[in-house]
Amino acid sequence: MVETIPELQPTRCASTVPPVLQLLRAATAEQHRALEARLPLTHPDLDLPTYRRIIQAYYGFHAPLQQLIEGFAGPHADPERHKVPALLKDLHALGLSHAQIQALPLCRDLPQLNGPADLFGILYVMEGATLGGQVLRRIIAQRLGIDADSGGEFLDVYGRDTGRLWKTFLQRLAEFDHPDHNPQVADAACATFACFAQWLDRQGVLQ
Repeated sequence: MVETIPELQPTRCASTVPPVLQLLRAATAEQHRALEARLPLTHPDLDLPTYRRIIQAYYGFHAPLQQLIEGFAGPHADPERHKVPALLKDLHALGLSHAQIQALPLCRDLPQLNGPADLFGILYVMEGATLGGQVLRRIIAQRLGIDADSGGEFLDVYGRDTGRLWKTFLQRLAEFDHPDHNPQVADAACATFACFAQWLDRQGVLQ
């Protein structure tokens, strides 16, 4: 999960958008808007200590969630989509030692992952969030002078591959589209939003 999560608008006419994607957009729209409004990454008063706390909180959510996904997917886990290495690089660049990173709290209230429908719902939120990093990367650079080498790697974690990886995910989601499990995909996405927002709130980084 990353920073603000953009409104994922259709890139094709509505009639060609898979039902599962239409359902996901509708189901998560309110949670998306609520989280974006409370997350201070785009707020004009953002400062370096606040940004550091946000990245710490992101690590605390992404590290255990990545372990959960890898445990479920096993050898089929996609290493291209790993975000924790970028977060570790950012935390070190922001002044945290290895021992301090190891001592950071980790989220234990994660969304359930009991099947592929749950996985697609989780990934919809996580992968969709990477699109917002393109905008946030520029904002953080302007306001805090942070780039990929000084604490902003996570905001552009996929770099030039962002579009390709998002299109690949959408293709796999469309292939999975089926009325029997689309509601579970949407429920998993909503649960991921809820878990992430609750975690950020407990870490004191939401306004």
